[in-house]
Amino acid sequence: TLGAMGISVIQHGKEYGPGQYEMNTHHASPIKAVDDYLTLKEVVRALARDAGWIATFMPKPYAECSGNGLHLHISLWDLDGKNDLSVGETADEPLSQLGRHFLGGLLTHAHALAGIGAPTVNSYKRLLPGSWAPAHVCWGVGNRSALVRIPAMGMRRHIEFRSGDNAVNPFIYLTAAMSAGLDGIHNQIEPPAPIDYDIGRMSDEEAATLGIVRLPSNLPDALAALEVDEVIARALGTIIL
Repeated sequence: TLGAMGISVIQHGKEYGPGQYEMNTHHASPIKAVDDYLTLKEVVRALARDAGWIATFMPKPYAECSGNGLHLHISLWDLDGKNDLSVGETADEPLSQLGRHFLGGLLTHAHALAGIGAPTVNSYKRLLPGSWAPAHVCWGVGNRSALVRIPAMGMRRHIEFRSGDNAVNPFIYLTAAMSAGLDGIHNQIEPPAPIDYDIGRMSDEEAATLGIVRLPSNLPDALAALEVDEVIARALGTIIL
């Protein structure tokens, strides 16, 4: 059905929870990527309903199972779309300097981005240590416990930002994420060293000794961080009530 609508699904696989699946659409420019994502959600819901099932994208539908996230896979290209500017020049270098700075911006504004990307009370039942979801502000290569993950080296080098969920307004979320990354580029924000261990198995005190802080653990804290983040506020513009 999605293929007939011009949407390419490049991966569809079983996940950890009962009846839980992951779907990835083909990469595209920001607006098309969001349009494709929204269409995918509506198609999945409609086809499930026609079959007598319920499809939920709820962040944490079962307390004892892994939650449902919305991972942003981001890479930076030249205007011709021919050269990936965010990957390192050598095979053992995850990111270029431009890519590192973009990553540095995401980490710097991670608390504010949680206020947009995880916008419900239920969202914070997902963002828990050791739950297959990120709870700490850090990054790593192939590290599923980190907020930002480089999936693998070689052809899979790109930035995967993992704190958001499907309760989000994706247009606003992607705007905020890109503004955070651009702030990192403009101010040449260098990210800390990557981690190669499971940060979710450490206590907050142990993580703090390594200089790694927690994401907001509840919606009020995330919204408070969003309210004081001038970069994100400027990107989103004035709210008219």
